[in-house]
Formats: sequence, C-alpha cells, structure tokens
Amino acid sequence: MVDSSPDDAVVFVGVSLLLGIASRHFLRGTRVPYTVALLVLGVAMGSLEYGTSTGLGKLGAGIRLWANINPNLLLSVFLPALLFESSFLMEVHQIKKCMVQMVLLAGPGVLISTFALGAALKTLFPYNWDWKTSLLLGGLLSATDPVAVVALLKELGASKKLSTIIEGESLMNDGTAIVVYQLFYQMVLGKSFSAGDVIKFLSQVSLGAVAMGLAFGIASVLWLGFIFNDTVIEIALTVAVSYIAFFTAQDAAEVSGVLTVMTLGMFYAAFARTAFKGDGQQSLHHFWQVLS
Repeated sequence: MVDSSPDDAVVFVGVSLLLGIASRHFLRGTRVPYTVALLVLGVAMGSLEYGTSTGLGKLGAGIRLWANINPNLLLSVFLPALLFESSFLMEVHQIKKCMVQMVLLAGPGVLISTFALGAALKTLFPYNWDWKTSLLLGGLLSATDPVAVVALLKELGASKKLSTIIEGESLMNDGTAIVVYQLFYQMVLGKSFSAGDVIKFLSQVSLGAVAMGLAFGIASVLWLGFIFNDTVIEIALTVAVSYIAFFTAQDAAEVSGVLTVMTLGMFYAAFARTAFKGDGQQSLHHFWQVLS
C-alpha cells in the first residue's frame, strides 16, 4: 500500500469529477442514468483498491483517506447544501398541484414503511432485537433517494407531475424519517414516551423546524431586498443561511435541521424571486444547478 498524503485526497476528488463528467457526457441520450454508471465505477474502484494486492497507487491512497473520514464531518459539509438545492430548484406551481400526494407519501407512507420494515427485521433477522431497535432501523431504511429514477424519468420524457411527486416526496420523507429516527433513538437509549409524549415530540421537532426555516427565510429575503446586482453577496448569503439554519436547528434548538433547510429552500423558491435584482436570480439558479 502506498504511503498516503493529504494531496491524495485531492487527487481522488479530481478523478471522481472527471469520471462523473465523462459518464454524464457519454451516456447522454442513452437509457442508462449516469448515476448508475458512477455507482458501478465506484464499486469497481473500491474492489480494485481493497481486493487486489497492487491497489490503485495514489488514487487508492486517496480512496482510503476519504473512506476513513469522520462521517459526521462529511454529512455536515454536504447535507445542508444538497437539501437547500433540491428544495430551492423545485417548481412552485408543480408543488402546489402535487402537495397532497407528496404529503401522503412522505407522512403516513413513511410511517407505514417504518412499521412494515421494523416488523420484517424483527421477524427475519436472527439478532433478537426488540421492537425499538427494529423500528429504529426501519425508520432509517424508509427514506428513499430516487436520484437515478428521477434522472431516468426526465430522459424518457415522463410527465413533470410524476417527476415532481417522486422528487418532492423523496425530499419530504428525509425530514419525516429523521424525526422518526430521533424518536426511536431516544427510546433505544432508555427514554420512555407515552402516546401524548410522542405526539408532543413529533410536533415540536417538525413544526419547530418549519417555523425556524420560515424565520431564516424571511430574515434573509428582507436582507436580499437591500442588495442590488451583487451576485457574490446573493450567492454567499444563500449558502451561509442554509448552513446556519441547519446547525442552529440541529444543535441549538434541537429540532429537525433537515426540515428546517427544506422549508427554507421552498420559501426561497416561492417568495425570494422578487428579492433578487439585476442578474441575481439567474446567477443563483445557475450556481445551485452546477452544485447539484
């Protein structure tokens, strides 16, 4: 195995970006989503590095550096920006049309999936888990991420309504699953909840997150109203607000950071368009599209 250095981590990022660009370019117009190709390439690179005696040299050293990074750090760096991007770029008029279906799938749908998966895990797995642990894992597995599905639907020319329902439900169920996970995690740690306590907990974590997202959205949009044709400030402000809102909700207020940023992004999509002056709106959309 090659001795690793911090530069190897940068080499891995560069190679990964090139592979992503090549996959998207060469698979454009085909029936294969480039995200699936990236998954296959990632599995192949990991297999060559960890499954062979020669490895991949400096690229393999970079893979090992990223594999051993603190997962909380990785989550903290990427999650707020990705959540904001997904909710900010959704089309508001389509969300209004599909809101009922999205809420049903992301609310009762996730709860039904959590209990169904929890029951299956408790029955099939030979680990003697109690119901709390089984439902904890069931809640984690209930959050779907249909990136490849949405990409394929867009390439096949499927209706915008279907794509919006799937993408919006995926975004909302992340928030629902996180709240359910937090509830069962507290139970696994030994905290007991009555039916009233469960309702109170779910209400505080979810409704508090929505309120905090709206508060950050209103404050930042009012600030943007005083900025004229300065795309650097506008882009930097939206990025900063998404991170500050996430960590304020998650760490200080102890509500769902996922729901907070999702609410913030949807607020921007619905009401922040008039706050951008000059070329700000177009530049902001372009920035988040590139980031995604």
